[in-house]
Amino acid sequence: MRLFLSFIVWIMPVLAAFGQIHSTDSDHLPVADSSAQSSELDQWYDVISKLVLLRNEHSMIPFRDLSGKTTVAVAFNDVLEWRKFLWRYQQITVFPADQVVGDSISEKLMEADRLIIVLDDLRQITRDSLCEVWFRKLNETKKCCVIFTGHTQNMDQLTELKEVESLIITQENGSLSRDLATQLIFGAIHSSGKLVADINNNWRKGDGIEVASIGRLSYSIPEVAGMNHDSIESKIDSIVNFALKEKAFPGCRVLVSVKGNVIFNKCYGFHSYESIQHVQEHDIYDLASVTKIIGPLPLIMKARDDRLLDLDQPFATYWKDWQKSFIKRSNKEKITVREVLTHQAGLQPYIKYYPLTLKNGSFHLKWYRLTSDSKHTLQIGDHLYLADKFKKVIYQKIRKSSVTEDKTYKYSGLSFMIYPELIEQLYNQDYQQLLIHNFYKPLGASSLVYNPLQKLPYNRIIPTELDTNYRHQQIHGFVHDEAAAVMGGVSGNAGLFGSVHDVAKMMQMYLQFGQYGGKRYIEEQTLREFSRVQYPENNNRRGIGFDKPLFGNDTLSIEKSYPAPGVSSSSFGHSGFTGTFVWMDPEYELMYIFLSNRVYPTRNNPKIYRLNIRPSIQQVFYDALPKKN
Repeated sequence: MRLFLSFIVWIMPVLAAFGQIHSTDSDHLPVADSSAQSSELDQWYDVISKLVLLRNEHSMIPFRDLSGKTTVAVAFNDVLEWRKFLWRYQQITVFPADQVVGDSISEKLMEADRLIIVLDDLRQITRDSLCEVWFRKLNETKKCCVIFTGHTQNMDQLTELKEVESLIITQENGSLSRDLATQLIFGAIHSSGKLVADINNNWRKGDGIEVASIGRLSYSIPEVAGMNHDSIESKIDSIVNFALKEKAFPGCRVLVSVKGNVIFNKCYGFHSYESIQHVQEHDIYDLASVTKIIGPLPLIMKARDDRLLDLDQPFATYWKDWQKSFIKRSNKEKITVREVLTHQAGLQPYIKYYPLTLKNGSFHLKWYRLTSDSKHTLQIGDHLYLADKFKKVIYQKIRKSSVTEDKTYKYSGLSFMIYPELIEQLYNQDYQQLLIHNFYKPLGASSLVYNPLQKLPYNRIIPTELDTNYRHQQIHGFVHDEAAAVMGGVSGNAGLFGSVHDVAKMMQMYLQFGQYGGKRYIEEQTLREFSRVQYPENNNRRGIGFDKPLFGNDTLSIEKSYPAPGVSSSSFGHSGFTGTFVWMDPEYELMYIFLSNRVYPTRNNPKIYRLNIRPSIQQVFYDALPKKN
């Protein structure tokens, strides 16, 4: 099976048709020189040169603040496509124009801090008096960013265009131009386009405001990175389609960026093997253990920056339950925070907590209710609530768990059960709110959530396992991991859900050592420390919270390596039990994200590992990188 996979990947890639082109800022990437690649680049450069910023009062473009200001969009046509592009940066509401005119939705537009209005035919406004009234009313608020995609000779039909806060014209109306206009608004690409001819007395040939990118992820084509789209896509398609045929998972998302430019972004398969609902661009996955580096770890790094936590102090300094006292013994009082986070502390790998809540295999009434009440707020499934006091049992089991005497690498998720409450004690603030206000909201990553059914539509969430051991129901929108489930879905070891784009924002911030979109989130030296190997002398490859490649990984085959053999020793990331994987490589400025629900309908499916699907996909991009001189 492995030989067959290698054969189709490396020897006989099937040529695939060139798909949707995404564009990006080209400032810092090499240009490919083959004729085929050049034709794709020519198209990209042609479209971006026709993107012109004509007004930008108060430097509205690019949108910098994604947390303190609300944004709403209105589009006359192609509403779903505009939403797809906009949601890559911020999950804003996009209204069809016909819902806005004469409707209470107009009030929502007035209340927003920023408005994006997409016009592709000014006759749609000028022939409708009501439409013209609301446009003028909105324009008076001085918070409108208008994207005009129609014929420039029609711009005189709406005189208010010369007074809008910001005005972008695309000079053509295609998918790529819509994509680029969105990227310009959010500062993913720079603006340097100029008018090639006079429009009227207000806008003359050569007009166009230049604005620099602020470094958010842009969406590009592999050719901008000196790579070949057809070759890459055919190889990835071969690997994934083979995995789908072998039922390694029902569907997946693959996203790869190089130097801040997303060069591969594709959906495969379905939500389930019933093949009813295709995987869509903004679908939500259970991230499993990837939670560890997106949930507690950024706050732990922030706590270190804020001098609230010292890695070389005993963990018990911050978590009093591990301190030895007259009435309780402790075998963990001397273990340091660094040792715990690098899995160097000798902690027990895992504890099955949920059997403690059962009686003869059934739910014990001491712990469970079918509806929530003041004492049972931990929802673990449909119509199933656990008593809040069970958290104390969890902490007690962790405190009393064994510790090995030899300090060697032993992966353990126990401490990650503790971090949410420990972090709350450090900051005297709610753990989830700390994540939202310090990271997710300013990044525009609003789909990164615990307990997604409380915030996101059911049909966007990918199902996981049909749980026949504990909850006895199809798990869909609740965390798959049982340890995180008995914490009410909010834990440091698992529980986060998110879309590939929002995961990418966190990962790109890590790849850029704490900076993203013109904002610093974590000090550079902190991220460099956390992402390096801590105990190489003990044959422990781990960073602080982050996973690292196997020692000598570049000498291993795809079957024995972890992750792909092409990654550099400076790379870091994490995997998740549900079939998720994220990896950042500073040496190549390459980010790789793979999301799947391989545990559907059962976790007893090791094919994703046995067939080496994730490292095989990852290696394709390393092989495609231009060779260094």
